[in-house]
Amino acid sequence: MANIGDARSRMGMVDSGIHALWKGARAVGRARTVWVREGDNKAIHEVIDHVQPGDIIVINGQGATNRALIGELITEKLRVRGAVGMVIDGAARDVDVLEEMGFGVWARAVSPAGPYKDGPGRINIPVAVGGVVVNPGDIVAADSDGVIVIPAAEAVTSLLAGRAVEADEARRRAAIQATANRIEVTA
Repeated sequence: MANIGDARSRMGMVDSGIHALWKGARAVGRARTVWVREGDNKAIHEVIDHVQPGDIIVINGQGATNRALIGELITEKLRVRGAVGMVIDGAARDVDVLEEMGFGVWARAVSPAGPYKDGPGRINIPVAVGGVVVNPGDIVAADSDGVIVIPAAEAVTSLLAGRAVEADEARRRAAIQATANRIEVTA
């Protein structure tokens, strides 16, 4: 993900306070967006019926960390519908179970306290998450380094540019190693 971020001049990189909840989590998919009031997950339950395979659920939880917006049960419902990950500007829980499921979740915090289910909330609207505006259908890519959001119209060019950065870094690493090998031979 870092190479895509470098290729995009660091545009769309979500605040590093939102991080993978378990080591090795990776996901790439289309954004399915949710806005909730602090500590309430009613709209997250509503988005389940709209999930398509390959979606990443992106939730503006107001950055609140005192109540988990998701846990193992809502995650299982989303996973069964085909969601491939979640990005939450808020808190989650049941981290060990999420890891066992292999379902990547990136969140601001972990809290054992459960959510309210009163609303209000909205789904499939532009939301701000970690300082980035995410529109429904944008591409979300996440790994151990963090989360990047790519406008849908820029997805192909951003991927190709990210691959070019990766190739350039591989060439530069090889040059560094070759220089190190020459130093060892002459020493």
